Amino acid sequence: MTTGTKERPLTVRQEKFCAFYFKTRDATQAAIQAGYAPLYAGANCDKLLKNTKIAQRISEMATAIKLEAIADVTERKERLTKLLRANLVDFIDGDEPTLSRDIRCHEAAKAYSVKTTYTKKGDPIVTRSITLTDPVAAIAELNKMERVGAVDTQPVSQDNRVLIINVNSDNAKSLIDKLAGRLNATE
Repeated sequence: MTTGTKERPLTVRQEKFCAFYFKTRDATQAAIQAGYAPLYAGANCDKLLKNTKIAQRISEMATAIKLEAIADVTERKERLTKLLRANLVDFIDGDEPTLSRDIRCHEAAKAYSVKTTYTKKGDPIVTRSITLTDPVAAIAELNKMERVGAVDTQPVSQDNRVLIINVNSDNAKSLIDKLAGRLNATE
């Protein structure tokens, strides 16, 4: 008969310690902020760090941060899709033909410039120009990610002095051996 030992979760104080320690990397201060007595925190904070559940939780926090920092395939595809779907009309505010102010922050904006010229009367003429990223390049990247149009080929040696042949049957192997024997005899 086996007895299932259920591992107890971290206490609220231990969880707080993990959060404060992960943020500050100062075990003593993390223990105090988590609610441990200052005397205990100063003398025994290394025990908290050696606790396997606490160490595992801090490791989980680090892994979560790393995963959030790296764009997964879905996020990369979403961003490329935004680039290829971007349209200049999306950047015009309301009824007036003016470009929106947040255009410089948009990922599809490849280049943005503002040029001011003046009329003979001295009135300013402000010209805003935007260039969007190439949607064809975004499509090509998406196609690479999805392997659309990719041809699965065996690598071919560029050295014409070497011939690599993969054989799948005993009959083909014996034919190759005979051919190799003839080639070796002529050398």
